[in-house]
Amino acid sequence: MNTRGRKLTVAAMVAAAALVGCAGDEETTGQHQIWFMGSVFDGASGAVLTAYDITLVYGQHRVKGTVDAAGRYVVGPLPAWNDYGIEIGAAYYRWFSSYNAGIAPPAPPVSGSGSVLSADVYQANTTQTKNFDAYVFPDSLTAPATTISIVQSGPMPMPSSGSLRMQPTTQPSIQGQSSGVPSQIWTNDQDILAAAITESFSAGNYTVEAGRLVYGVTYQVTIYNVEGFQPATGTIRGGLEVGASITLAPQGVSPVQIIASNASSCMINAMTTDTSAAQITLTFNQPVEDGTTTIGGGVEQLDANLYIASSFGSTLAVNSSSSVQERGASFTVSDNTLTLSWNPTIGLANKVAGDLITSLQYSGLGSIYIQPVGRPAQRVTLSSLLNGMTSLSCL
Repeated sequence: MNTRGRKLTVAAMVAAAALVGCAGDEETTGQHQIWFMGSVFDGASGAVLTAYDITLVYGQHRVKGTVDAAGRYVVGPLPAWNDYGIEIGAAYYRWFSSYNAGIAPPAPPVSGSGSVLSADVYQANTTQTKNFDAYVFPDSLTAPATTISIVQSGPMPMPSSGSLRMQPTTQPSIQGQSSGVPSQIWTNDQDILAAAITESFSAGNYTVEAGRLVYGVTYQVTIYNVEGFQPATGTIRGGLEVGASITLAPQGVSPVQIIASNASSCMINAMTTDTSAAQITLTFNQPVEDGTTTIGGGVEQLDANLYIASSFGSTLAVNSSSSVQERGASFTVSDNTLTLSWNPTIGLANKVAGDLITSLQYSGLGSIYIQPVGRPAQRVTLSSLLNGMTSLSCL
């Protein structure tokens, strides 16, 4: 090869390398990474933990962090805009799992006049480091037995009997220190998912057994179904308060409310030979009754607006009478509960052998009325009590 040819070849290689370098730069622009650092504390004593595992979770990715001898962790990177979770495991401590919203890249810079400069931050590579702390609680901390006293107001109070519900509302509130950066504390969502307690009580008292409440978690206590008295609420912190008193006010014109429902978990998968399926129970804040004034009442509205789907094509009976529920709907009011259910053996016009009913829909809820016992002036549609839902489905 002559000298001129060699020069051309070298020039071409340099140009190609430059193009590759440019392409590589383009591929790496617009990357925005967030790193986390901080400490994990014993929520009861405030001591810094040094022996624990911390993991960042986003999408299908799990990134394990590092912890130094002083207990400071570093974990990342998290790509911007991704919702993420933080998991912390430490021997002899409750499992910690926190769910958090994604973090955006830094905002573009602003000039002295207050206008946004032209620099395109989103095309640059950025790195953020955020300090977050977390509190974990020893397994050995168990809440002692806790007693709720229900007191009637008025000149002649009597021992109350009724229903009680305790629902976790906040994460543990006994941590001994504040965060290194204000408001940047991860909270343990596992605690807020603790099971609610729903029980009956009598003689004006209810005692929660030792260990049943999550230590440090605040519970909202709702008292309802006490004859002649309005529902009432209070709070108690597991392990920190071993007693609470809730005062009931006489029942006035308290509106009907749904305080519990299993509608979201209703399943069907019924055979044509089943006698009961798709049962939904709604619990109200006081004794109720059917307030539907159309012929046949609420049960007929339910029966006329019932729909199903099946694997092999079984179909519902024709709804032709206002006094007979040909489609098998059931509408049962008992004290402060309403139970909806369906009987396939009655409600199907044709029953294909081996057929499976895969879904059922109770519709027409805007035509069904519920009222406090003996108070027709306070009747409201079932749909309005369900936040505007006009149907309930069982799948």
